[in-house]
Amino acid sequence: MARVAFDLPLRANLSALDNIALIPLYQRHYSADEAARQAHALLAQLGHAGIASLRDPDLTPAQRFVTQLARALMLKRPRLVIDRPGATLYDVPYPGFIRQLAAQTDIPGTWEIYDFSWNQPLYSE
Repeated sequence: MARVAFDLPLRANLSALDNIALIPLYQRHYSADEAARQAHALLAQLGHAGIASLRDPDLTPAQRFVTQLARALMLKRPRLVIDRPGATLYDVPYPGFIRQLAAQTDIPGTWEIYDFSWNQPLYSE
């Protein structure tokens, strides 16, 4: 299982690209160039290649979520859990934003969203 959650922060001193590239660099032992290439390709697939050079303090909440999502997707686990997206995605209508991101990726697996019960009506829109 891969998880996207507010309590799994990014490394503030690294760019979005570097935060994502850590996964193939350290878990799959790819070279730094190949890890960066994979990270950039995933950001481009998600439609957010322009945030690659931004560090955590410079990211909007939606951009931070995309970076966290890309980092989780880079794990290539069959199950992706998005935990309380409203805690992170307070700058966009997040059920639609998540659906749009899910449609842009071709990584197989299931996406599960766990949210507060009072936010459930948002998902029926």
